[in-house]
Amino acid sequence: ERIGRSASIGIAFGVPGTHTADSLLRQAGQAALVAKRAGGHHISLFTDEMHAQSELRNDVEIHLRDAIAGDSLTLHFQPEVDLVTGRITAVEALVRWRHPTRGLLPPSAFIPVAEETNLAGELGRWVLDHACRTLAAWQRDIPGLDIVMRVNISPVQLVTTGFAATVASALDEFSIAGCNLCLEITEVAVVQDLSRTRVTLRELRDLGVQVAIDDFGTGYSSLSHLKELPVDALKIDRAFVTDLGSGATDDLAIVQSIIGLAHAFGLSIIAEGVETESARSTLVALGCTRAQGYLFSEPVPAEDAQALLHGVRIDVGPPC
Repeated sequence: ERIGRSASIGIAFGVPGTHTADSLLRQAGQAALVAKRAGGHHISLFTDEMHAQSELRNDVEIHLRDAIAGDSLTLHFQPEVDLVTGRITAVEALVRWRHPTRGLLPPSAFIPVAEETNLAGELGRWVLDHACRTLAAWQRDIPGLDIVMRVNISPVQLVTTGFAATVASALDEFSIAGCNLCLEITEVAVVQDLSRTRVTLRELRDLGVQVAIDDFGTGYSSLSHLKELPVDALKIDRAFVTDLGSGATDDLAIVQSIIGLAHAFGLSIIAEGVETESARSTLVALGCTRAQGYLFSEPVPAEDAQALLHGVRIDVGPPC
């Protein structure tokens, strides 16, 4: 039997008198972890950037629990629009952390830490509750408002026993109809525990809650997963969308294939990261009529999102 071997090497340099053996070993270990995440067979040198990331991680790990329990987390909202009519069809809730010394931190700065320190469930519940509370307030202030609130769900939440009951509790507490909530999961989350995921998604469907696979095209889901799992929509990853219309033939082919898959399986399709009119018009021509991106609006605080919702429509440019 052949046993494969690989090596991931981390290197750290120190100055005598300013570094200890323990600190250099920690730095070399961090560099080795970077090499391992690159797929192995790599050598990584500890850099100032790694040091800054390490300091941020330590800071986040120490203070995140207090942030969840306190009032330093906030939600921003990015509208999703119909590319033909300009009507706002949904908003995506995106968590931010008003850090006392580091300013406004994006989710990429602290969500991975939450997932590794058993805080993902608490953070996810905070986001779900505050997103539902915000939608309920908008519905009170804007009679007849009919939009979907999109909330990102971590892999940890998805396989937690009783997660659907947690969602049901939030819907009941804030008097939100299930059809006005869409939970977004990644392809990675889908395949981590397929049997548990299948059960949870069916429970969510029984509540009327929609489910979308986020960042589609970058993970590991297969056609059989799309056939078996009760999902409602695919979101095309921004990596394939940003340069659409600029002659990027590979991206065009990938996006066209994803749109075709969605249509074949009877799923809705939403594009992320639309930043140019050429990308918008290309998506419409390919049959994707819903999208979000900086062409329409960046993520904004709740009061600014409500102002957009009062208008209901966003200018999306000329028809194709």
